[in-house]
Amino acid sequence: MRAPCSGFCFALVVAVVAACGPTDRPNSDDAMPPEVDAPVEPCVVTAEVCGDGADNDCDLRIDCGDVDCSGVGSCPVCGAVNNPESQPLALPDGTSQSTPCATDSDCTNPAAPNCVQAECHASYTSTLNFVGFPKGGRLADVNTLLSVCVKMEHSWLRDLQIDLIAPDTRVITLHNFVARTGGEIFLGEANDSDSAGSPIPGVGYRYCWTPGASTIMLDSPTVPIGGDQVLPAGDYASASPWSSMAGAPLNGAWTMRVTDLWSADNGFMFEWSIAFAPMLVEDCSGPIIL
Repeated sequence: MRAPCSGFCFALVVAVVAACGPTDRPNSDDAMPPEVDAPVEPCVVTAEVCGDGADNDCDLRIDCGDVDCSGVGSCPVCGAVNNPESQPLALPDGTSQSTPCATDSDCTNPAAPNCVQAECHASYTSTLNFVGFPKGGRLADVNTLLSVCVKMEHSWLRDLQIDLIAPDTRVITLHNFVARTGGEIFLGEANDSDSAGSPIPGVGYRYCWTPGASTIMLDSPTVPIGGDQVLPAGDYASASPWSSMAGAPLNGAWTMRVTDLWSADNGFMFEWSIAFAPMLVEDCSGPIIL
């Protein structure tokens, strides 16, 4: 049935306390022992041990704050962030008749503020505000943006365009809307017979786009499930070159934008995430996003 539907860094402040000695002033004839600095033991570099409270590799980071402990034991993956929604979010259904546009500023209708494929649409957008990278850091090597993932379902893949927007507004198209033609391909196990007024979430699958993947979604084989052709969960190539993100600032608002450009059929976004290489983060002990 094609029916409409509808992310604090903390600072550790160290107080230095000066200790005062005895109040009696020594006689000037008293011999004062020479001050001798305590010997400083050199740091001996060994492999970081995650959980012993020591800076084993002498990089001024310990345990989970050290990039070497990323994903080890109870340490979270440094540089990877999930954004699960408390409720499934319905993806706004598109229309085949939209206002022509060149930029978002051309879309004056508040209900359709995003210019995608030269048409104004009510895109689903969600933003992760990154703050945990070094100040002024940029994505010099696009391969250190490891993946962009979504957990979602939709009953017509060809309806959609999926974009990632960097903090400086550069865009990589992860899945490209091609044309209002072609057969039905499910993302996840979608409900194809729910009503327009009360869409019901189906089963979301996890889809990722990675620099190393070789095949885009529309060129990938589907599997039959309950009479529907379903795109398997997994890693896929982006529709536009990964290199378009080269030089993007690491800190700031990274936005996921999903746009439905064809009338009828709906879907749900359950969560999305970005994973950067841990090497890009200097201190893994604090939050990476606000």
